[in-house]
Amino acid sequence: MSVPFHHEATVTEPEAVVALFHQIGVRFSIDPTSPGLSYRQCFDGDARLTVVRLGLNGPFSSWGDTEVFGVADVRASRYDWRTRDEAGSGVGSPVLFRPGHPALIVGGALEVTNINLTRGLVQEVADTVYGVHTPVAFTSSRPVTERLGQYWTDLTGMARDTVDSGAFAEPLVRADLTRHLAVAMLECFPLAGDRHERTLSMEAQARRYRIAVAFFDDFASLPITVEDAARAADATTEALVRAFRAHHPAGLAPVQYLRRTRLAAAHADLLGADPTAGDTVRKIATRWGFAHPGRFAAAYRAAYGVPPRWTLER
Repeated sequence: MSVPFHHEATVTEPEAVVALFHQIGVRFSIDPTSPGLSYRQCFDGDARLTVVRLGLNGPFSSWGDTEVFGVADVRASRYDWRTRDEAGSGVGSPVLFRPGHPALIVGGALEVTNINLTRGLVQEVADTVYGVHTPVAFTSSRPVTERLGQYWTDLTGMARDTVDSGAFAEPLVRADLTRHLAVAMLECFPLAGDRHERTLSMEAQARRYRIAVAFFDDFASLPITVEDAARAADATTEALVRAFRAHHPAGLAPVQYLRRTRLAAAHADLLGADPTAGDTVRKIATRWGFAHPGRFAAAYRAAYGVPPRWTLER
């Protein structure tokens, strides 16, 4: 996970505004149509996601293209946009800006939150979630439905709250938010291709994930493997890995999930163990498949904050 960053700036020259745009992969010009330009920008992010809040104090026009997939959630009296293929208003409905689709924006004083995701991230998530390896292409800048547009707006608010709370600095929080936003972008805006086929793929992945999780949970004490779980879920190992990446909250691979399940079982055994009856950390660790005492101790301490011996001898 890349290192997060935070940057704030207020500028009064169009050239400075353009430079700030470029920092987040948005190559737009800006032309204020009244004197006294004041533009402020606050953005937080990492190498794959940026949450950008910006404000402009007067009417303007802007034209350009973008290197990232970005969705603008706008508060303004006017925010008209146009691409080669369509036009609309961003007031009351989020707008998707796509690489290779130059856009013209004409607006007034505004407050905007832009969620920007790199093309590589969106492609990676699409490949994982849908199980189909075709280039991501959106067919419109408008949401699929009004309800999904509102859902995106709600997610934008959640992203702002995550930044403001300070939780955005935590890698696991940021990773979860990034994946959530990427999946939402793919679902909220119309993708090229067969939506029904994608839905079936997602349903199949969810089913495989549920079956494999139950298999791991039920049989972790037995000498099972990831391949056994894949067979139980009627999937290839590769397909099961994709299902876990798509549906596990932390994006764990199946082997990581099985290892974590066995570590939790070892923890439970340590809590119930009796050293005077001959119970040892080594015996309990090997019972759950951890052959190397040092590696078990390191994994245990990372998960529970204390050495396993302390739990045994408490």
